[in-house]
Amino acid sequence: MELYDLATDIGESSDLASRHPARAAELVALMRSSWQDTYPRAAFGTTLTVPPLAVPGQAFTVTAALANGSSRPWSSAALALRAPAGWTVQAITPTTAGQLAPGAALTVGWQVTPPAGVPASTPWTLTAEGTALAAGGPVRYEDAGLVTTPPSAPARDSYLSDLTWIHAVNGWGPVERDTSNGKNAGGDGTPIAFGGTTYAKGLGVHAHSDVAFHLGGAGDRFTALVGIDDFSARQSSAGATRATVYGDDRVLFTTPVLTAAGGPVPVDVDVRGVRVLRLEVADANAKTSFDHTSWALARVTVLPRT
Repeated sequence: MELYDLATDIGESSDLASRHPARAAELVALMRSSWQDTYPRAAFGTTLTVPPLAVPGQAFTVTAALANGSSRPWSSAALALRAPAGWTVQAITPTTAGQLAPGAALTVGWQVTPPAGVPASTPWTLTAEGTALAAGGPVRYEDAGLVTTPPSAPARDSYLSDLTWIHAVNGWGPVERDTSNGKNAGGDGTPIAFGGTTYAKGLGVHAHSDVAFHLGGAGDRFTALVGIDDFSARQSSAGATRATVYGDDRVLFTTPVLTAAGGPVPVDVDVRGVRVLRLEVADANAKTSFDHTSWALARVTVLPRT
């Protein structure tokens, strides 16, 4: 039995699906049960895993795997890591294997340390090279990853709008400093405001938004007032978002659904020990319109130096 769309396939004139609805439903269910969104593949070649940040003067761990996805064994397998000039690379596990059976992998870890004086806010490339001797001759596979030296951690209590962010993603125009979200860069947004009260400091965003700052473990508390900005509220009451604060990808705080009618929500969270503070604003009603959201008075206090 075959199923056709008679509206688009003019070569077919017999509507078998209508004549045999039970059988058609059975076939459709069978096809759906076999559908798969992703198809797992056997690992093959070199895969490098790096952290997002490389703090100058501090060691971090990098791993790479060389996988034999062929049907025959490899010999003389080896992995090496290339880093920028002046960086220290120290293997912490064996970097060679005499034999790699089909489906097996050589996994290596390194401690990598960027020098203390490397520029901040700069991406750097690390490259893992895997080599082996296969049945048909030598094989060589490379994989590269980017790590970024972050901006310096704040040395004193600071508004986030006065700090350099690690990255900033925004659903409408750029993330704005000290104004609500506008269409273009350069502070074209209106003053940050909730219910007619304006705020001189903060971040203006629009769902979906994700902004990250490097605290380097120096922070004490993060405070803010977050909500649908008056810019959207004046146009429509349909805006709805949810704000989440992350510390090193761990959820520290999540708001209820934010609406113009509900007003802003105060945020006050402990960020001691957090290296990366991340502020996310997500759409909460599947409409993405009138979702201008502001983090008014977004501020981090730092721990006293000892």
